[in-house]
Amino acid sequence: MADARAAFLAQLAQPTQVVDVRPRPVPCVLFLSRACDGEADAVQNLLGAEGIRSARLNADELVAADLVVAPDGRAARLNGRWLTPTVTWIRHFAVSAIESTEDAAHTLFLRESWQAAAGQLATIARTAIHPGRPGLLSQLQIARRHRVAVPRTMLTTDPRRARDEFDCPRLVVKAAHHHFVESAPGRLNGVFPVVVDRHGLSAGPSPGPPVIVQEYVEHEAELRVYYVAGRIHAFRVGKDAPADPWLAPDRLDVRSVAPPPAVVAATRTLAAAMSLRYGAFDFLISAGEPVFLEVNPDGDWRWAEQRTHTEPVTAAVAAMLADLHREGSPSPGEFDLLGFLSGPGFA
Repeated sequence: MADARAAFLAQLAQPTQVVDVRPRPVPCVLFLSRACDGEADAVQNLLGAEGIRSARLNADELVAADLVVAPDGRAARLNGRWLTPTVTWIRHFAVSAIESTEDAAHTLFLRESWQAAAGQLATIARTAIHPGRPGLLSQLQIARRHRVAVPRTMLTTDPRRARDEFDCPRLVVKAAHHHFVESAPGRLNGVFPVVVDRHGLSAGPSPGPPVIVQEYVEHEAELRVYYVAGRIHAFRVGKDAPADPWLAPDRLDVRSVAPPPAVVAATRTLAAAMSLRYGAFDFLISAGEPVFLEVNPDGDWRWAEQRTHTEPVTAAVAAMLADLHREGSPSPGEFDLLGFLSGPGFA
């Protein structure tokens, strides 16, 4: 009897293995965008078909958002779900979409805090795609340095000054930043490019807001070229006025085309120079040569695909994110965050 009791006590003294059944963070692709982002919708559907999970934080749905970011473990809890972002893509995440409060200072603090949080959230992903694009003048300087043709350009608070600075018959006047202003959440006001006669520039408030004035380049074609991690897809866009993509989309003539070799070379050169994984490039073809206008690192593409009944850019973006997700998915050893999850405040 004594021997049996001793054996039983010895068994109790042995350390027992504790099995932690708490959920592990889920590796996923994380989008920071808007609720109406059709591009993200389409890409998420393709990723899901490949068994790759994704999550979304929309700037216009932050009222009840519950967020914890734990940089030590590269993890985040978003609305009660623990995630390990493998890739984070910030596009169209505009804090102007957040509803204002009665306290103007509180609204400003709220919006600036979410803007900062978006950037911090991107830092925990293995790869972050962030539209931190250089301004238009910087883009044009980069293009010149790499011997890519660009229009003559000036930024001014008085467009009438261009009458003396340029010698071309027509000019393009456009916003120095985005073409839209979100005056209230969900309400966009457009400030679209216009083509004007140089000698007919009318008097306006002076000084006014800074605007871009460019020479109008006579051209045979206008191309929208999408660069996606080395893949390039192009569309020829025919329009009567620069604002047609926003004000008269039904008048657009959009065709999928094979980009000329010079356009491919210029796109690759500029994407590398600006460290872009994704970019929507605008080129004119003038006398057979590409003239670079600008690049939008979060430019939409579904409008071109819908008019051509194709989906090459959607497929290319999904493939890019799938590749980055697989590269960034933690190994079993890296994935063990039990110590972090059991820390104070994270239960």
